[in-house]
Amino acid sequence: MYMTMLMNHVRAVRNWTEKNSAQTSIDMASFQMEVKVRHRYYTLHPQFRARVNDRLANVPHLTEETTGFLGWLPYRPIQWSLSTEKLQFKAHAAAHGLRTPRWWSAAAIPDQDFIVKTSRGSWGMQVRGPFQAGTPVSGQELLAETQGEAFAEQFILGTNLKIWIWGRTVFHVHAHPYASVTGDGLSTVDELVEQLAQTQSPRTPRPVDDALGLESCLRFQGLTRNEIPAQGRSVWLDFRYGRDYRSPVTTEAADNCLPQLPKKILDQATAAAEVLERELISRFGAPILYSLDGVADLNDDVWWLEVNSNPSLPPSGYPHMFAALFGTAPSA
Repeated sequence: MYMTMLMNHVRAVRNWTEKNSAQTSIDMASFQMEVKVRHRYYTLHPQFRARVNDRLANVPHLTEETTGFLGWLPYRPIQWSLSTEKLQFKAHAAAHGLRTPRWWSAAAIPDQDFIVKTSRGSWGMQVRGPFQAGTPVSGQELLAETQGEAFAEQFILGTNLKIWIWGRTVFHVHAHPYASVTGDGLSTVDELVEQLAQTQSPRTPRPVDDALGLESCLRFQGLTRNEIPAQGRSVWLDFRYGRDYRSPVTTEAADNCLPQLPKKILDQATAAAEVLERELISRFGAPILYSLDGVADLNDDVWWLEVNSNPSLPPSGYPHMFAALFGTAPSA
């Protein structure tokens, strides 16, 4: 919510403009922004979130299907193989000393707990599991090959991470524990989930909206929706990023976990950014925006899952982007 609210982007650009005596204008037809300062000017291109044919998509134009604003960038959407194919990213990460979960083909019987996913991005929709070690991958519901190659990936229990990076600078972080409920010794899982829903905004998705995913997570923990967890037992409801089922936050202070991020995790994120920047500079010759998805396990060891070349731009990223374009201070 914070990142898709247009006024948060306008406010961030305005604050930078005032501090640096810059000029900005927006073309209401194309929604492109022109920025001028220090005898330089750039045209920034917008990106929007839309629902097209009942699927989420990032689009460059404001349409009737648009549901949110994702920011302005000095280039149009780009692609590179590491962001297009998760298996290529995992191989690249492993080759450069970055920790990534093990993976197996769809014909394997993994010897560790695993999930099943596809090699191309699917907004977390084309993911199944988790499943216990020793379970045949082929015995699970296989996923649509339209999203790339189906494969099994080692399931890492921990905290979901999304790291936003400009060039090699980590500037915005989500560190989200799994959505969970705590047993009271009296209520079933479904009743606890309903109690959770009562505390949220009416527009907030609920775990029962994805019954298959909820039941898979409960089965992994040895529970069903009608069972009563013991008092004090924590039961997690989903392991995917973005399924925390909380009311959306609207401010950077509530959205950006970077100030509270443990140093051990930040150091690993910085090391990953340095590896990827070398790859990106060789391809594009200039810094770009990208995001890294990962899981921090119980020891704060980070397992990197994938990289995204066209993520939403958190408003906190504008000073870093403008610093690269205009030579201003990143903190300005």
